[in-house]
Amino acid sequence: MRARTLSTLTLSLSLVLAAGFGFTGCDKSDSSNPPADGGAADGGDAPAGDAGAEGDAGAEGDAAGGEDGAAEPAEVTWATMDRGARLEHMGTVVMPKMKEGFKAQGYETFKCGNCHGEDYKDVDFAMPNDLTPLSADDPVQSGMDLDEETTKFMLNFVVPEMAKMLDKDPEKGEFGCLSCHLSE
Repeated sequence: MRARTLSTLTLSLSLVLAAGFGFTGCDKSDSSNPPADGGAADGGDAPAGDAGAEGDAGAEGDAAGGEDGAAEPAEVTWATMDRGARLEHMGTVVMPKMKEGFKAQGYETFKCGNCHGEDYKDVDFAMPNDLTPLSADDPVQSGMDLDEETTKFMLNFVVPEMAKMLDKDPEKGEFGCLSCHLSE
């Protein structure tokens, strides 16, 4: 692991939790991770692909059935999204929400690498990444020991917001610290 300062660990902890939550429980096959050279991977705000009105409606599950009595399409969730839909969702839903939250917390910038690690292209956005491992027995206390303020931000903003955007329930153990962080 690279040598890091406390401020780097704090930033890493915050950002890893934010981005990593998006890939918890997802299929780790090539079809579930964004391409190494796609859209937001280069630090942009949106992943590769056009984020048109149809994609936004589908990602939010707002599609309606046809007037001819056809059944309504199934709700689109993170678990049912293909790689392209996940890229679009990360760029049009997750990134704006996380940028807003991190900016309010005092961070000047927020990019893919903040959560997926500096080597996000090499690892094809795989999570968890090598950012700030936490104790498997008590990841919250482990985070508090590193940086209490950042951990509280993660618990109060990042975990619930990412869980909501990924259709996960943290109360049922579907999403949490180790969704993004490696365990020690």
